[in-house]
Amino acid sequence: FERTYSEVSRKQWQTIRRPKGPFVIFHCTDPHVDDNSTPLRVLQADIAASHEMGAIMCHGGDLLNNWPMAGKLAKQWAKQECTKPAALLRAEHYIHLMQPDVWTDGNHEEMNDYLTDYLHRLLPKKTLTDYWSVRFVVEPKGGRPFRVVLSHKFQKGGSWFHKTHGHIREMLEGEEADVLLDGHLHSDGVLDHSLPERQHSALCVASAGYKIVDQYASRISKGGVIPKVRGRCHWIVCDPQAEYHEDRAVAFKSASRAEAYLSGLQNLKAA
Repeated sequence: FERTYSEVSRKQWQTIRRPKGPFVIFHCTDPHVDDNSTPLRVLQADIAASHEMGAIMCHGGDLLNNWPMAGKLAKQWAKQECTKPAALLRAEHYIHLMQPDVWTDGNHEEMNDYLTDYLHRLLPKKTLTDYWSVRFVVEPKGGRPFRVVLSHKFQKGGSWFHKTHGHIREMLEGEEADVLLDGHLHSDGVLDHSLPERQHSALCVASAGYKIVDQYASRISKGGVIPKVRGRCHWIVCDPQAEYHEDRAVAFKSASRAEAYLSGLQNLKAA
């Protein structure tokens, strides 16, 4: 009992320590690196740009399509050019490139029991993990801590069209986090939402992932067949020294915009 309780308590809010000043969180989810619809070079460039900013690297699930033995998805994935051995090599290469700080699995990993264990053995020892959602606190030196929840998918609210309805539900029912991140539905959305009665606000971010021309992804993100490059991932710039009336976190769909905003914040604090 003591061992189980200690493990559960430890994972409730895990800690990442950072130097003084603003920092970046890279939210990458649903890369599906074994799918024909995933632009691998775009994914690699996004990872490289994030490392250049010294970002906290967050993986939100569904690294692979997976290979079930039967069913509708097995028929769909049989048309993919990437074989299972090659898919596992791509997964290993992705983890080597990304060096994730925070990791949660998605439904595609969990369809085969062996896959989650295999992927977790590849993760760096520093990586924070938990089942479906990871709660962690970023503690910058000399600044206010940031509470972040990374989930593959929060519970849906009453509206399918509201991209961050699940985030708001998490705000109302869960503990007070500053940033809420999820994916799964292959559609993106950003909302800065306040709960005045609690004097609390949070940034809600949904990222669409990298399967950007898939028919299923197009359907569940409500129409359109053009490549969904915009909003595939997000860079969240966090300011631990911001006042209550200021934006403590701002999400960007472009690495260059995020880097420019980060540099502006750093110069402002230096002045």
